[in-house]
Amino acid sequence: MEERFLAYINKHQLFTLADRVMLAVSGGKDSMVLLHLLHALKFKIGVAHCNFQLRAEDSDRDEAFVRAFCEEREIPFFSVKFETKKYTASAKVSTQMAARTLRYDWFEKLLKEEKYDYLATAHHLNDSIETLILNISKGTGPKGLSSIPNKTQNIVRPLLFASSENIKNYIDTNAITWREDVSNATTDYQRNKIRHEVMPVLKEINPGLEQTVSINLERFADLRAIFEHQLSEFEKQVLEIQPDGILIDFEKVLAFAGHPLLLEEYLKPFGFNINQVKDMLGSNNSSTSFLSESHQILCGRKSWFLSEKSQQEFKSLVISGFGEFSFGVNKLILEKVGSNIATADLKNPSFAFLDLDKIQWPLTLRIWQQGDVFVPFGMKGKKLISDFLIDLKIEPHHKKTQLLLCDQTQVLWVCKRRISDNYRCSLNSKNVLKVTFF
Repeated sequence: MEERFLAYINKHQLFTLADRVMLAVSGGKDSMVLLHLLHALKFKIGVAHCNFQLRAEDSDRDEAFVRAFCEEREIPFFSVKFETKKYTASAKVSTQMAARTLRYDWFEKLLKEEKYDYLATAHHLNDSIETLILNISKGTGPKGLSSIPNKTQNIVRPLLFASSENIKNYIDTNAITWREDVSNATTDYQRNKIRHEVMPVLKEINPGLEQTVSINLERFADLRAIFEHQLSEFEKQVLEIQPDGILIDFEKVLAFAGHPLLLEEYLKPFGFNINQVKDMLGSNNSSTSFLSESHQILCGRKSWFLSEKSQQEFKSLVISGFGEFSFGVNKLILEKVGSNIATADLKNPSFAFLDLDKIQWPLTLRIWQQGDVFVPFGMKGKKLISDFLIDLKIEPHHKKTQLLLCDQTQVLWVCKRRISDNYRCSLNSKNVLKVTFF
């Protein structure tokens, strides 16, 4: 067992003899085996024990048991008592989730304070198999198929090669004492239900289940590495990072084999799920939008636009005179100029030149709304802003945030696109308003 244990650590480069490793030890058989192994192999270790105060005196006896073991062998020992039930009620989460949050927050703090390099937990092969079954039964992607990783940043799991039977044999051979948690025998928890009811049935089908799944987990890990590489290529070729969001090229998405899964995995951190991804891929409506709690996706003809919701929550700006004004990430400058306007400025979409004498103050800068109309430069009749933007083939994410500069009666300028013909400057214009938008 010791040789396999050390070989596993070295093969996966989990840590070295020079590293300081903090062990999460409950007092149960798995964590006590981990403690025995690392102590026997003379690693630089410390022990962290969490007392969740969920089992009355038994919780205190667990703590005393682990403390005594460490003191006898001069192993640094650290412990903490949590009011788990109180936290569960206030956070409105399950007891298991509460315990997980409490212990890992404490572990992170402890490692920094005591200057340890890694936290080692006693997850073993059967834990990984149970997790895999749970993931599959609830629905999972490439990450879930690889189950429990042997290393996540500074958290290492050096016992993942060992089955529960391997651990039992090591305990018997080395006469290791440990504490039993009676909650492990109940089927109230999903994991225990799998352990006590599902696993025995699977082992009837395949007595060598642990070995078979162990090999498959290695395959799944390799498949995940291949997938991560493909996802990286997907992101490079399909995405265009813009100041206010991310442009997703629809045609390039479709060119990738397995694009529904790639798109799902990319969008998952933004709060989108597989059903929404399917709807996006199947939508023929170029003005459809999809929402998560934090983000939105606007679907266009050839692309989608991903952005934070808050970036779309603009408010109107009322302007009573000349000067420089901020509006979200944009700026607007209003200044009175002479009638001699440079030809280059007339062609620049960031500038608008308007007959100042026709304008009724104050002005308003705002997002366009359904029903807005104006008289486009060069035309005599009114046109809906919505139709004007459609004619220009403006993508939905730009269309949704299109700004208008208005006076008290009409739209003066569809910003950076077209001024109103009613406010155009002529040879008779004496006063000109120069508007700069950037």
